[in-house]
Amino acid sequence: MNAPDDTRTPSPFSPKLVLGVAIIVAGLVLTLDNLGLVQAHTLFKLWPLALVAVGIAKIRQDRQGSSTGGWFLVLGGAFLLLFTFGHGHLADALGPMLVVALGILIVTKALKQSRGIPPELARSDDFLQGTAIFGGFKRRVATQAFKGGELTAIFGGYEVDLRQAAIENGQARIDVFVLFGGGEIRVPEGWEVVHRATAIAGALNDGTHHGPAPVEGRPRLVITGLILFGGTEVKS
Repeated sequence: MNAPDDTRTPSPFSPKLVLGVAIIVAGLVLTLDNLGLVQAHTLFKLWPLALVAVGIAKIRQDRQGSSTGGWFLVLGGAFLLLFTFGHGHLADALGPMLVVALGILIVTKALKQSRGIPPELARSDDFLQGTAIFGGFKRRVATQAFKGGELTAIFGGYEVDLRQAAIENGQARIDVFVLFGGGEIRVPEGWEVVHRATAIAGALNDGTHHGPAPVEGRPRLVITGLILFGGTEVKS
């Protein structure tokens, strides 16, 4: 029996690795502090960076780029770092931070439920998934059996390049959700782009080149979803 063909290389940048490195660095700092070479209390003010690093590791470890927990760690670490060096009190911002985090959690759960992507499709390399929360991502898709995708940007953005891809069965759909963010989707020349997304205080702009009339049988990309206080641009 042949071994399964899996050409994906696992990323060594894992949360456990980051945590272990952080503990080693902390031990070295304490050692140098005992020797009088550094001031540990000053360096330890940077401890929220460990949360940011662990969050980034979780995001990278998720091959679909939709690790909500990772984004929360990055956001929490950034806020803690801000208040560590700022003049405010952490308690004053903790309540609003929790409200924002709760809202983002509810939105992501609602999106997952409403989109109803079958598990087998979500695991497919031919299906595009990406989430940007207080950050961004770039994707280049080259599959010749593109099955569609789902993109989410909350206080963030995305750039997706489909110019090397081909649509399976002639039509594919990408569902987008944008809240205080933006995105860009690049498609090959000759694709027909159909807009069915709803934009409220936002916009979905089509910058592709259209011929005098639709060509029968050409690949068709349908954009659905919701755009709030943001935008998405489609272009060749």
